[in-house]
Amino acid sequence: MSKNIYTEFQIKELEKNPSIISASKRSISYNPEFKTKAVKEYKKRKSLSQIFIEHGFNLKIIGKEKPKLFLQRWRDTFERFGGEGFLTEIRGKGSTGRPSSKPQSAEDQGRSENPIP
Repeated sequence: MSKNIYTEFQIKELEKNPSIISASKRSISYNPEFKTKAVKEYKKRKSLSQIFIEHGFNLKIIGKEKPKLFLQRWRDTFERFGGEGFLTEIRGKGSTGRPSSKPQSAEDQGRSENPIP
């Protein structure tokens, strides 16, 4: 879990970014398309900060160290499961962090995209 605690103002600012699905006091859910783009751009030798800044993120809000942590996890998922891994990724308490092996309904996908803080 993140040590960052976002204010209501920061949450609203984060949610304006199309690369974010949702934000809460303790977490940010990123759009699967952004995750895929970020991994591909990183492989082309773009810096982590540059990737996030070019996609409209304020590093003062999310934290300068967060892009590194995110990209490490996203690269692993992408290399193991491809971009599809981001669509079925399940995270949170009790999760293995691996994509689900069973297909998700639209209702289930909505739940996994909006984690409980």
